[in-house]
Amino acid sequence: MPARVPQLLLLLAGLTPLCSTGCATVHESPLEVNLRSVPPCAYDNIYPIFVLSPVDAFDLAGMDRFAEYVKSCGFRNVEISNYYDGGGSEALADRIREIKCCNPNAQVMLTGFSSGCTIIHNTLCSLEKECIGVEGVCYIDSFMFRLTMRDPHPNNVGRVSLVYRKKNPAPTGIPRASVYYINTDNHLKTPTDARTVHEVMSHLCGMACQAY
Repeated sequence: MPARVPQLLLLLAGLTPLCSTGCATVHESPLEVNLRSVPPCAYDNIYPIFVLSPVDAFDLAGMDRFAEYVKSCGFRNVEISNYYDGGGSEALADRIREIKCCNPNAQVMLTGFSSGCTIIHNTLCSLEKECIGVEGVCYIDSFMFRLTMRDPHPNNVGRVSLVYRKKNPAPTGIPRASVYYINTDNHLKTPTDARTVHEVMSHLCGMACQAY
């Protein structure tokens, strides 16, 4: 047992830099001001779903904190989907089917980080066959998504945002998509970057104000 102590210390030493570079405070969005005049009922039909990366098992990128921030802004239907607890693309597709069936007025906003973007893409492919769509998607800095994206991209999304690092070019050819590049070299910091938070909040504020 004592012989394993140095190995444990090395492991902890290796994880410490990852935590310090990956964990970051979620930036607040100036769009919070726009929500102050929106009545609580405007949030009833909005379902923000955050899709974590299966590779980021410890959520060093802070998607949980991002989801909690959005919930604190009044979006009480926030959900988190991950590979370990929430299943993959089929489980996510089933959840969206359930939401749309139970609430015909539901507006779904999907936000995926890294490999989570591929899960969202596969979900959209499944739903498109049934003529089921979502109102918004935000893809965050996924390298694999660019390699695996179907051409053409599913056309069952109202609005798409891609927030990427400048050194990681975003995929092209996505209908109704806007691309934003952020100044960071750290992949794990992209979900909590001010630009990312602003884009997701822009989607959600538009939905809330439209409902009002």
